Amino acid sequence: MSIFPVLVIVHALAATVWTGGHLVLDLRVLPRALKEQSAQRISDFEELFESLGLTALAIQVITGLWMGWIYLPGYQGLFDPGNPIGILIGTKLVLLAATATLAVHARLRLIPQLSDNNLSGLAWHIRGITALAIAFVVVGGLIRVGGVS
Repeated sequence: MSIFPVLVIVHALAATVWTGGHLVLDLRVLPRALKEQSAQRISDFEELFESLGLTALAIQVITGLWMGWIYLPGYQGLFDPGNPIGILIGTKLVLLAATATLAVHARLRLIPQLSDNNLSGLAWHIRGITALAIAFVVVGGLIRVGGVS
């Protein structure tokens, strides 16, 4: 049996956790936190989700890079306009860099000083990370074994 289908399944499950968690945060927890001006709501969610979410993200990175290597051995053709898979995998790598940038900024700058009075800055980061997570799913959905859907 090929490892590829296992990678796809594990990658998809991890993406479900990562994206689903951020949708819950963005659409349920964040509006209540902003309405109540309660940083504690965000902190409570973060405490519950952080280890699971970061584990899911790490699994996505590992399986995604592995699948990328299978699609593009040596990453030949990455960002090549004549190679649709190379463009899609390159796009996922750009989305990963943007996600990492926002996450590091939030972790080092915003979360340590999070208070009831400065939730709006973190809110934009949450919305950004959620949008990137959705974009990952959309771009991933365009990739299929052997070509583009």
